Amino acid sequence: MSSLNLTMLSPLATYLDEISDCKLAPRPATLDGKVVGLLPNWRPSAIHILRSLGDLLQERYRLKAVIIEQPVREIPLRTGKLLDTMKEQINSLVSRVDVVITASGD
Repeated sequence: MSSLNLTMLSPLATYLDEISDCKLAPRPATLDGKVVGLLPNWRPSAIHILRSLGDLLQERYRLKAVIIEQPVREIPLRTGKLLDTMKEQINSLVSRVDVVITASGD
């Protein structure tokens, strides 16, 4: 049998958190005592992925709460930009959580 070599490639030249002028939110040292927000895209599988992840996080950490919200229910949009329709809901979620995890499922 011949051996198989795999190489992982990134579509990005550098990862976003490696760019010096990138303003990423600071990461907490632990999730203990934190409120975790779960933000799926509009695909049904994303909700299942995040619910399972939320369950695992609750087993591993002492979370204060897990909040799952789906700000977009229908795609495609007829007018405007996607983020324009989500702005108020995203701002509301951000004001209630310490960490947000998002997923895209298909």
